[in-house]
Amino acid sequence: MSLRARLALVTSLVALTGLGLGLALSGIGLTRLAVAEVDRTLRFQANVLLEAALAEPDRLVPPEVEADALGGDFPGAAWLYRGDALLWKGGLEASPSLLRTYKGERPTTLSNWRVYAVSRGGYRVVVAQPLGVVDRLALFYLRLSLPIFLLLGLLAGAGAYLLVGQALLPLRRLAEGAERFQVVAVPPGKDEVARLAQAFANLLATLKAEREREARFLALASHELKTPIAAFRVGLETLLRAKEVDRETLRRLKQQAERLEALAENLLALSRAEAQELRLSEVDLFRLAGEVFDRFQPLAVAQGREIVLEAEAATVWADARLLEQALNNLVQNALLHGRGAVGLRVGEEGGRVFLEVWDEGTGPKGNPREGLGMRIVRQVAAALGAELTFRHQGGYAVRLTFRTASASSLSLESGASAPEVKG
Repeated sequence: MSLRARLALVTSLVALTGLGLGLALSGIGLTRLAVAEVDRTLRFQANVLLEAALAEPDRLVPPEVEADALGGDFPGAAWLYRGDALLWKGGLEASPSLLRTYKGERPTTLSNWRVYAVSRGGYRVVVAQPLGVVDRLALFYLRLSLPIFLLLGLLAGAGAYLLVGQALLPLRRLAEGAERFQVVAVPPGKDEVARLAQAFANLLATLKAEREREARFLALASHELKTPIAAFRVGLETLLRAKEVDRETLRRLKQQAERLEALAENLLALSRAEAQELRLSEVDLFRLAGEVFDRFQPLAVAQGREIVLEAEAATVWADARLLEQALNNLVQNALLHGRGAVGLRVGEEGGRVFLEVWDEGTGPKGNPREGLGMRIVRQVAAALGAELTFRHQGGYAVRLTFRTASASSLSLESGASAPEVKG
């Protein structure tokens, strides 16, 4: 049975229980009111009969008084006693004998009859009425209320089924989206069901984005690693066929191994940046720029180019390994694709720390396909909440501007709220 049907059934049972209790209490109250009306009639009849009997010389109730008092809508039976001697009886003939000797002062039920006695001047009148009218009234009430009881129970169940279905609609849509692993729109509302559906919709969207990220990462890794692995395999096959060790082949293999190592580091950095796996700490940009400068100086000299370091003391709160990888990629891109001198700049402008790599070239033309290195730079900037900008005047420069100039603030934003890249 579905949750919707179970909730509707529970609602119907609760409604039936409440209605049944209400109808039972109403029936009891109605019965008591009917009995109270019978008691009032008995008192009236007893007093009328006794006064009429005391007014007569023979102490017998006149027939017309008997007809008025004991007939009509509330027929009954009556007995007149002087002491224990029965002087007169009237009204209904079929009555239990035990009613005639009743001497109580309050109305009482005996053998499904209501009986009452009143005494005055040595005379006693006993009046009784059958409770069949009350029973008929209770039966009529039961016949009238039972269909209403069942109808209201069914209406409550049907209404609950519709309302619960409407309330559970966000969860049903979410379940259908989860079965197809498709992102669903976040449902509106502030109740518990809506908040639960919103939380799972956001979770589903996150899982979907993570799955797509993994698929892109695997495709990128496969594409980037295919060429160097093939070259490495060809070099090994060449060495295996050679009778003597070829140092030039070994050198090329070493270069391919270094390229594979760099690719692995880049792919790892990209995965961490996209997954927001940050290890935040205070990063000394002056020291970081100096280490990158020392690392790439030999490569620049081998190309006959120059690396210029312009750094001021500055710190930011960031992931040191991701930031170092991004800076390595920027310098390597400048050496591979740029012209002239390559510069590293660290400073502060407008109260914000920046890290910049420039060269004397004109930068990429048109809309070229972005490589893995630049893609990592973009993702790292997004993950660290840094602003990534490009400048094409007076050379080509890529700048990362951070939101905070020191480690005193931890208010770095995640990649979801990082600023847009400006070109």
